[in-house]
Amino acid sequence: MDILYFDDINVGDTYSADPYAVSFEELLAFNQKWDRLPIHLDKAAAIAAGHKDIIGSGQYTLCIKQYFINRMPWRSAVIGAMGFDELRFRHPVHAGDIISVQVECIDRIESTSKKNRGICKFSVVMTNQENQAVLTYTDIVMLRRRYNE
Repeated sequence: MDILYFDDINVGDTYSADPYAVSFEELLAFNQKWDRLPIHLDKAAAIAAGHKDIIGSGQYTLCIKQYFINRMPWRSAVIGAMGFDELRFRHPVHAGDIISVQVECIDRIESTSKKNRGICKFSVVMTNQENQAVLTYTDIVMLRRRYNE
């Protein structure tokens, strides 16, 4: 895969990655270790809360997000993550879901103090196989420039 640098990315550019299949074993193991809420471990508790089955922890959903981000063509140019804005868990993630991602550059800012870098803002939308959004947010990332003018 070619590396994209800050200079290569324009507002409106879109990116995707191959879908991610959520396995029951992985979801449950993550929940057991990191987020032991009853809705994450017990089907009856999840159903009593209005879910169809146990649901993935929000943190698990963020790990799937990171799986996708590490497949983006600018990953080798990343200097650092600067933050997330408007992070929303829109729909629960269940075992058996097939998660897809759409990423769009919505802003780019050239650094005035360090000419070898810039900041891109990406709108990220993850959806399940029913095209329901499971996660939406704005990712703010500092990237190296290809050219150090």
